Amino acid sequence: MIGAYVGMLMVLAAFAAETRGIVSSRSITYLVLMAIGEALLTVRAYVTGEWPFAILGGIWAAFAAYSIMKPPSEQ
Repeated sequence: MIGAYVGMLMVLAAFAAETRGIVSSRSITYLVLMAIGEALLTVRAYVTGEWPFAILGGIWAAFAAYSIMKPPSEQ
C-alpha cells in the first residue's frame, strides 16, 4: 500500500510541476517520476485485480520508460 501512495505522489508531483511550467513533459525529471510512479500504481492495481487501471498504468509507465530510453530527435 505504501508503494501505491508513493507512486501516486510521484505522478501528482510530475503533473503539478508540468502544469506550472516548472518542468517539461519531455524532461528526464518528469519522465522518471511518471515511469516509476505509474509502475508502482500498476503493481498495486494488478495485486488488487483492478485490471483496467493496471493495463492503463502499465502502458503509461511503458511509454514514459520508452521516452527515457529513446528521446525524440530534434528537428
